Amino acid sequence: MTLVLASASPRRRELLDRAGIRFEVRPADVDESVLPGEPARRYAARVAAAKAEAARGTRPEAWILAADTVVVVGEDEILGKPASAADAAAMLARLAGRTHVVMTATVLVGPGAEARRLVETEVDFRPLESAEIDSYAAAGEWRGKAGGYAAQGQAAAFIVAIRGSYTNVVGLPLAETLADLARLGVAAPRYA
Repeated sequence: MTLVLASASPRRRELLDRAGIRFEVRPADVDESVLPGEPARRYAARVAAAKAEAARGTRPEAWILAADTVVVVGEDEILGKPASAADAAAMLARLAGRTHVVMTATVLVGPGAEARRLVETEVDFRPLESAEIDSYAAAGEWRGKAGGYAAQGQAAAFIVAIRGSYTNVVGLPLAETLADLARLGVAAPRYA
């Protein structure tokens, strides 16, 4: 069976590669705008489903895996991917010294079956100095990252605690995704 990852994320590719999953990459181009008043959980699920549907249109015989990750702070405020270093710095300032939630919605759809999930992980950031935020933003690691940081990169120094799936914070809840792949008979991990 062919598994198609409907994502351009190098982190998702790396996580699946490390688990020995064979797959093709076919990024899905969908509108990721938040609808007015849309809650974060609904937003992530809607975008992941749209990515799966877009990819399925090009490969109807294949299994499609799509995901969308969002960072949520406060009362359901979604922090998307920053457009600039200034946006990234503003996001980090919002996250500094507090707890936020990383949510990833996954959709696995194929011939006659599907699995949908939403995985949430709490992340605690330590307080950050303005100079530290500016230095991180200037380094550019924030590019393409929800919330403006990469837990697997230099921003690991900002994190004091993670409650839940670490790989979810990276961009794909791996244990849960592998369970769905196995349950539907799509793929099983092969560790070398």
